Amino acid sequence: MGRRTIHIVLSITCLLFSSKAIAQNNIPVLSWQTHFSYNQVNSLTAGENKIFAAANHSIFYLDFEDNSLNLINKNTGLSDVDIATIHYDNSLEALVIGYRDGGIDFWSDGSVETISTVEEANITGSKSFRKIQSTNNRIYFSGDLGVVVYDKQRAQIIESYLNLGLNGSQLSVNELFFKNDSIYAITEDGILSAFNDASVNLLDFNNWQRTLVGLAFENITEFNGELYASSDRDIFTYNGLEWTYLTSINSDIKDLGVIEGNITALANQALFLRQGDEFINSKPVIRSNEMLVLNNTIWLASQDSGLTEQLLSMDGSQAYIPNGPVLDANSQIYQTNNQLFFLHNSGYSAINKDNRTWDAYIPFSNSNLTDLVFDVSLPTALEAPIRSDFNGGIFSAQSSTNLLLDFSNQSTIERVNNSYGIQAMAAFESDLWITTRNSNLSMHGWNIITDTWTGYQLGNSRAPFPTNLFIANNADKWITIDESEGGGILVFNESSNRERYLNINGGQGGLPGRKVNDIAYDEDQFLWLATDGGVAFFPRPDDVLEGSALTASIPIFENRLLLRNEHITAISIDPANRKWFGSLNNGLWLFSETGEELIYHFTAENSPLPSNQILAIELNPSSGELFIATDKGLVSFRSDATEGQSTHSNVKIYPNPVSPSFQGNIVLEGLVNNARVKITDVSGKLVKDLRANGSTAIWNVRDLSNARVSTGVYLVFSSNSDGSETYVGKIVVI
Repeated sequence: MGRRTIHIVLSITCLLFSSKAIAQNNIPVLSWQTHFSYNQVNSLTAGENKIFAAANHSIFYLDFEDNSLNLINKNTGLSDVDIATIHYDNSLEALVIGYRDGGIDFWSDGSVETISTVEEANITGSKSFRKIQSTNNRIYFSGDLGVVVYDKQRAQIIESYLNLGLNGSQLSVNELFFKNDSIYAITEDGILSAFNDASVNLLDFNNWQRTLVGLAFENITEFNGELYASSDRDIFTYNGLEWTYLTSINSDIKDLGVIEGNITALANQALFLRQGDEFINSKPVIRSNEMLVLNNTIWLASQDSGLTEQLLSMDGSQAYIPNGPVLDANSQIYQTNNQLFFLHNSGYSAINKDNRTWDAYIPFSNSNLTDLVFDVSLPTALEAPIRSDFNGGIFSAQSSTNLLLDFSNQSTIERVNNSYGIQAMAAFESDLWITTRNSNLSMHGWNIITDTWTGYQLGNSRAPFPTNLFIANNADKWITIDESEGGGILVFNESSNRERYLNINGGQGGLPGRKVNDIAYDEDQFLWLATDGGVAFFPRPDDVLEGSALTASIPIFENRLLLRNEHITAISIDPANRKWFGSLNNGLWLFSETGEELIYHFTAENSPLPSNQILAIELNPSSGELFIATDKGLVSFRSDATEGQSTHSNVKIYPNPVSPSFQGNIVLEGLVNNARVKITDVSGKLVKDLRANGSTAIWNVRDLSNARVSTGVYLVFSSNSDGSETYVGKIVVI
């Protein structure tokens, strides 16, 4: 649970933007935490002394009783993450959630009921909802399919008004309005109306009247007995007899409402109030998608600053944003001693490992960031990370307008077609290595301290098409190649002036797939590769340039090649030398050290993963927390493997005592590296024999026969391999 944070409204046009949010607590072993972005809010609703805000993949609400921010997401029970719209139903005392795939959730005090009728319906096209409204003991869901009606008393969907377009074609409905005995549908092709009575078959498109066909309408509201509807920048009004054009404003209309007794249009960074037959720009506001008026206070679904409270009597505003990254679309993860960084095209976010606070950096409004580098020597005037922009060049963390890279005659990087083409970077000792696209010199070495450059024209014709760069322990440069240009890896060493191209052919690399997405060393210094055809490793990577026949090794799992034909996107090695693999469309795996035993396979269906498309993974070895970037947001899973230590230090055993209802695992932290742990009863009888993963071990409160142990006191004996470092503790099972 976060606390309220207050920000003064600023136009986010600065070149370097930083914001902080309130931290969340560390998560228990074998549990999950979400790290979604809450900056962009798309839908608002209020009820039960709360205001709810829906971001792209999660919901949060401000509780007016204690002024706290609270999260509702897949990790807390929701069925999905692609949230389209929300609505609070007062009679049900429930938050109704409509998803982009047609799913529906009813959330009430932490419990969730899911309705999957629309989601599972055999209907082509988008099923996304646009708006949810309650009236006459029914809930109406309007969206791309049309209208779906849910009966509260029967607790089920009872009918749907599909294909309401001309001649029965599919028609997207953006919003409904109910007035007297009529129902009005605001659609992408005019305004529809019908007599809202059981005697009228609303499923038949012929029973709907149409007006202003050809115009796409988005919003509707009522003021002083008249209806108002908006289409792009135009406003129309209905006096009970006909719809007529009223006026236009100079910006696209996001929402309509009534504020202080006046009809109001929310547009781009402004509120427009009606004066006569015109709407006058009356107040600047932050960029927003929707507004909600409570007691003459405007609540905005901001595009950049979360849930924003706008007081009409003040020029400033208050922004409520739970802790999280600035965006959900994070494609790469980096780690330093104190922080983890998450890169997206326009900027990056960072989480502090200790206090869990987030920082967000937006260097440019039109940036195309490709890489970050931290571990390179820098002059005192510069600050890590070094960041690369594909078109713009290379910059220091604190540089927003000036290139860190001095493109003088000394530099080997040239600007081609208005772009420097910087694809990837990596540091090795005192040098920064850079790969560029579509250039004769595709590899560049730069000593920042001495400002000396060396450019390299590699012999292989694929060299001008790099995608990423990995530097091995012996200084070999492993350059992954764009799959459209043949894929594979080009290995190069400038000292020996040797290079070698590795591909899928046996003896020439034997890679399981052409597209190489990630490279990582394990604890044995084997070099593992993630490809679009599976995983493989080189047990002696330093010998790759020796010229002998070379075929990558692939573990055998369940009598077949490990993850054969799976598109693997990411690799992370944990302190127990186990292998985490992320995939393009099949979630996340954890395998044993040799790859012969499957420990976990997490998917969006069996875990809080927001998506099965994994973009990047990175493990914090000190805590065992694995950060997982997906195409639908960031989550983390705290595994049971942590960085080993030479002694037992601050050993913690929890929970302790163990209650009769406890069904999880007891965690032992702070053990000596890869400790052998024996658990006995007070008589000395062995109950369980465990091996720590690094400095952490877990016990499922079961004995050697897998039966839950009885009430009593159990002794813990932990030691290293030679018995020179020991620890004795106890666990009480109630």
